[in-house]
Amino acid sequence: MIQLKNLHKSFQNHQVLNGLNLTIPNSKITVIIGRSGEGKSVLLKHLMGLIRPDSGDVVVDGCSIGALDEIELKDFRKRFGMLFQNAALFDSMNIFENIAFPLLEHTPMKPVEIRKRVHEVLELVGLKDVDHKFPSELSGGMRKRAGLARAIALLPQILLYDEPTTGLDPIMTDAIDQLILNTQKKLGITSVVISHDIEATFRIADKVALLHEGRILLEGKEEDFRKSSHPFIRQFLEGRSGGNELD
Repeated sequence: MIQLKNLHKSFQNHQVLNGLNLTIPNSKITVIIGRSGEGKSVLLKHLMGLIRPDSGDVVVDGCSIGALDEIELKDFRKRFGMLFQNAALFDSMNIFENIAFPLLEHTPMKPVEIRKRVHEVLELVGLKDVDHKFPSELSGGMRKRAGLARAIALLPQILLYDEPTTGLDPIMTDAIDQLILNTQKKLGITSVVISHDIEATFRIADKVALLHEGRILLEGKEEDFRKSSHPFIRQFLEGRSGGNELD
């Protein structure tokens, strides 16, 4: 579904991506892991064309993002849904209005059709009787679910998750992991998850890619990581400091 080809990206004098290559398979869950500050969110923005690489290419379903102009990019981004780290719901809108917003903005759907779609996606993520509630009235886990409902309202081909379990307790983390798995199973879409949670990653991932120093250091399945003898991979899996992180 997605091919990242020799991506380079620098901000001022700081190189974030340094010849990164990665293939993201269709209709699977790919989890990209790495330390904080390695550029995982920058990579995610490249997938949607929110950031252009200095060199290299992003190819989505055969379409080169680099060949698109701004008008074509705007239409292209409708293929994506995104669940932000903090759900990014509009505080001034109730949950129904939040989920209906992309449908009102980007489709010619009639009000009765929008109401039906909103309730379909709310049911899919396990929420009910929340139409008139505001984000501040929901728990953290419920806000994540509402954010996911909004992300899938336009029936995207590709769903992006930016550290979906950050700040959640272990029980809620497991619930969100199950939600990701269930959404994938029901919709059959391509999912890309940014995470630093190793155990959660191995619970949900069909493919794992480790980002380190601007490149993918290893990609594969859980067993490929477990059996690796690479010093950094062992350090990352075991949660050990390399000794100079605070220098």
